[in-house]
Amino acid sequence: MRALLEKLLYSALLLTLLLGTTTSPAVAAPAAPTLAQCNGIKDLAFVAHLDDDLLFMNPDIGDNINAGGCVHVVYLTASERGEGEGYMLGRERGVRAAYAYMAQQPDLWSEDTVQIGAYHLARFVLQGNPRIQLWHMRLKDPWLGKGWGSLTPLSEVESVADKEAGTLGPYPERYTRTALVATIARIIENYHPTTVRHLDDTISVPYAKLCWRCAGHGHPDHIASARLVRDALALAPGNYAETGYIDYPSQERASNLAQAEIARKTEIFRRYAWNDYRYCAGPEGCQEPAGPAAAWVQRAYYVSRHNVAPDLFVNTKGDLMLFASGEDNDAVNMWDNGQRRWNTLGGRTAGPLSAFTYADGTAGLFARDTLGGLWVNSQQAAGGWKGWQAIAGARFARVPAVTPQGPAAAVAMGYDGRYYWTIPSGMDNAWAAWKPLPDLPNALGNATIAMQAAGTLIVFASDSKGQLFATRQRDETGEHWQPWARIAAPATDSGMAAIRNAGGLIELYLRRRDNGHLLRITQTDAGDTASLHWSDAADLGIVYVGEPAIGRDEAGQVAVAVLERSDGPLWLLENAQATRIADHIASLPALRFRKDTLYVVARGAGKLQAYHVLARTNGIWNTASVAGVPDDGGGPFAGLTGLASQQKIDTLVAAQAPEPSGKQQP
Repeated sequence: MRALLEKLLYSALLLTLLLGTTTSPAVAAPAAPTLAQCNGIKDLAFVAHLDDDLLFMNPDIGDNINAGGCVHVVYLTASERGEGEGYMLGRERGVRAAYAYMAQQPDLWSEDTVQIGAYHLARFVLQGNPRIQLWHMRLKDPWLGKGWGSLTPLSEVESVADKEAGTLGPYPERYTRTALVATIARIIENYHPTTVRHLDDTISVPYAKLCWRCAGHGHPDHIASARLVRDALALAPGNYAETGYIDYPSQERASNLAQAEIARKTEIFRRYAWNDYRYCAGPEGCQEPAGPAAAWVQRAYYVSRHNVAPDLFVNTKGDLMLFASGEDNDAVNMWDNGQRRWNTLGGRTAGPLSAFTYADGTAGLFARDTLGGLWVNSQQAAGGWKGWQAIAGARFARVPAVTPQGPAAAVAMGYDGRYYWTIPSGMDNAWAAWKPLPDLPNALGNATIAMQAAGTLIVFASDSKGQLFATRQRDETGEHWQPWARIAAPATDSGMAAIRNAGGLIELYLRRRDNGHLLRITQTDAGDTASLHWSDAADLGIVYVGEPAIGRDEAGQVAVAVLERSDGPLWLLENAQATRIADHIASLPALRFRKDTLYVVARGAGKLQAYHVLARTNGIWNTASVAGVPDDGGGPFAGLTGLASQQKIDTLVAAQAPEPSGKQQP
């Protein structure tokens, strides 16, 4: 009875505040902050409910705030669970309190209404840090049935043709699926994010068959919101990263946050819980997070895609190392063929990895965290690993491309749309800070890098029109690069790889934009770097996705492996001849040659994370399968960004705290 009275009083207070507030006139979509104003970070997160971001996207969002980044969060639903605007406003106040705490600012916000097309979204801007904004679509959020196993307005609109969902608040509006996707796409286009974050779109259980606390199940609104965002991303392409987050099923995985991360995430969530009467009636006596929320604050897992490429390294003894991001542990994992086992190198990432060879023959590996930082790990001469080290200078949407032969060098596009490069130097092979290449206007997609016969580097890239360009070092010091020079070629959408062939000439492979075919362009003479010439593009007739894997085979010829399509065939091209070497392949391939053996590795189709290892020696192919990637072992790459400046945290929440009654959806 007491809880019911508190609930009614709380709702009445909030309704009084609502009725006493004058609706502010809508303003046009505000001009996006510049990357400089955001200190290089422009996060844009879309979630279904008020608190999904706090439970499932932290510590990433909090770390970006501590790094001085801009963070905009868009909440699709009112999250009122059919209980009216009073509960909605309480939950909105809760997320504002949580973000003010993350930013170490007073909980004071400016409120207005933003118009996106025909629709109106409530917007709150943190007065002490206007880089933080919370936007609300406020779609009504009751169950359209008896609860779990029913649809909600958002999931119904996402999955049932011609349905509409209405909104709460001062602007009663109705969204169709098309309108939702278009509105989300317009927000992305207007904001120019560096990362778009969303929930898990991969759960295949039908909405009407989802159940609370069932293994592998989520909430229909979580899934629907993520699918809508994924569709919007296709309408609003750009130079940004995309990160999906596992939500409810994360509780089924091992805890992968450091204790300091757990403590910080716990305190952030508490600020929200004090304002949500289904959790707490204020700070006094609040034991949250408890139950499943206590498990969620100890974990942060990313959505893994089966098409993520592995990478390979083969040492001087011929021992194979296979590197892969774990689809269950979100860590960097290494299969050591000599030891016949997987080892976990830690970190938290769901993206591809990029392996390379140091001058002393040892292995190195790049990985990217979801904040845009690039990390490198290096094999020690005795065989162990040195641990992850950050490379300063820029943030990136993707892992870098590395030279496939010769001294290691790397190139990647930064969040600012510029290409950066770096090389290792010194006795300890430490990588230098990222340095910018000459500016290429309207650059688009990954670049590729190769070592020329003269010992200087050359980088290839394309722009939004599909034009192909190259820039070269003026000398081996690398301090000066030539301006980008156009190479005559059909319009391309990138998909590049380059290598020096046995004749000392660079061969460049790229995708033709209009038909998706693999093209090859070759240097016509080694010449002086200022006067290199190129052949006409040869169409090799193979359709492919992603980037090629490239190397040299046992005859010294250039070998290129490409994936025709996801869950399709894998092709190997040598001397312009294509051979179909595998079927039902999910990921982009990796390729290496060492000691008379050519290796091609890719993930097989299906739920199991297993890799086909194809090895050709003396013209004979042998195939093996490698599975059993660990399901734990992930964690932060290194020290925790911003923890030194976070307010002191006094307590940790026990994982086995009692579950609150009535709480079923964040």
